[in-house]
Amino acid sequence: MAFTLDSALGFVVGRTCHFMRRAFTARFHGGGHQITPEEWVLLNRLWNRDGQRQAELADSTIKDRTTVTRLLDGMVKKGLVRRETDPTDRRVVLAWLTDEGKGLKRQLIPIAERLLKDATAGISRKDLEITTKTLSKFQSNLLEVYDRTRK
Repeated sequence: MAFTLDSALGFVVGRTCHFMRRAFTARFHGGGHQITPEEWVLLNRLWNRDGQRQAELADSTIKDRTTVTRLLDGMVKKGLVRRETDPTDRRVVLAWLTDEGKGLKRQLIPIAERLLKDATAGISRKDLEITTKTLSKFQSNLLEVYDRTRK
């Protein structure tokens, strides 16, 4: 089979990611929330465990530290996050949700759930599980390739 960009797994995944970001942005903004998909990811990490180091957020979201710092700057301006120095290590800055940031969870989760329901319409649960499992293995393989090339 000849290589075609449109059927290449990486290209298809990238396009899917692009369309998901556009859809999340449209749904959040349509619901009156000026939240970006990148901020959504950070909010999710902080909803799961508040008070994280910026480096932890960068690692868990696969973003560089500069990007996370910039995103958090914007979220501080929006009143969603506050930063505090770690009491055990003054060199470390922790990100904490404000009450407004915490309150967004009950507003944004239903929007995201509706979007995912719409995006997966006509796809069986079994197919979704296989796709997720396959993409997880694809990611794992790529991480191994990346790690090997860095040595």
